[in-house]
Amino acid sequence: MIKSKKKKNLTITQQNLEESREEILAKGKKFRYPFQYAKHRLVIITILISLVAVITFCIVGWVQLYKAQNTSDVMYRFTKALGLSVGKVDGVSVRYSDYLMLYRSSIKSIERQQGTLDDSEDSQLLKSYYKRQALNNAEEYSYAMAKLEALGKAVTEAEIDTVINEHKTIDGEVRSDDAFSGIVRSNFGLDMNEYRHMIKLSLAKRNYSAEIDSRANSLVESIVEDLKTTKDLKALGEKYKNNDIMEFESLSELVDSDNLDSGRAAAAYALKEVGDVSSAFISKNGDGFYFVKLTAREGDRVQYDSIWVRFTEFDKVMNKIRADNKVEEYITVEGGAEIEEESQPSNEK
Repeated sequence: MIKSKKKKNLTITQQNLEESREEILAKGKKFRYPFQYAKHRLVIITILISLVAVITFCIVGWVQLYKAQNTSDVMYRFTKALGLSVGKVDGVSVRYSDYLMLYRSSIKSIERQQGTLDDSEDSQLLKSYYKRQALNNAEEYSYAMAKLEALGKAVTEAEIDTVINEHKTIDGEVRSDDAFSGIVRSNFGLDMNEYRHMIKLSLAKRNYSAEIDSRANSLVESIVEDLKTTKDLKALGEKYKNNDIMEFESLSELVDSDNLDSGRAAAAYALKEVGDVSSAFISKNGDGFYFVKLTAREGDRVQYDSIWVRFTEFDKVMNKIRADNKVEEYITVEGGAEIEEESQPSNEK
């Protein structure tokens, strides 16, 4: 008689399920862990390569800017994007991009008139001169901007717009925005945002100079009082002839109303009658106050007398800062030879 085998107890319990799950997971680890390790290693290698690339890029960029002094468009965009500094003036940072913008616009203007500068000694001297000039201007503009803001004041968009609108008028014709933008790019290699920024910098220096120059402001107040009783600028020029910041000038001929004379011809043209005297205004190139008297008019041509009250305080401040060694420059720029200045972007038409 054959005896039947007893069946194995196959009762399923929660414990059985947990044990089975652990067993399956344990068997799968040998497939999962190698892939996790490879992925982890790939991430580490990618990070290391990226760090090396960034460090190499920074080193190359530093060498190009602070040693080779590369002034190319690529390096200009690089300094502008990263906000790099070219130096400090009494603790105020000077933007490298401002220095390059000023230098590149000057060279663009020179090359447009004289042709591309080569590696000759004369060309190198010219470049050296404009590098020194651009760096000096960038330092002065940065310092003036910071100090003006410290006084709770700033250059307004309306002020910039006024200058732009004046610059758009060329030979009596007002250029369109597109046409003027093309002129700016052709002459100075700047787009309109860069041109506006350049004007903002120069206006900051002009406005700060006017704020701090107590001698100039005091003399202007005295002349304003004198004008209540006389309109004879020549007599006032004689009265203040011993004041070293005042200069009288009388034109002996008619000039166009858009003559490049720091805005005096335009101010004279704006006066209604011959013999009228303007109120004090800051010169277009920001070097002082002017009073103008209209002495003759023929159509769009005018003749005038003028009194110029020079700004001197800002230059004294900057000279003292330099004498006290409070100017740090991160690049070495020699002075260059004395060269007659060519056409430059400025506030003057």
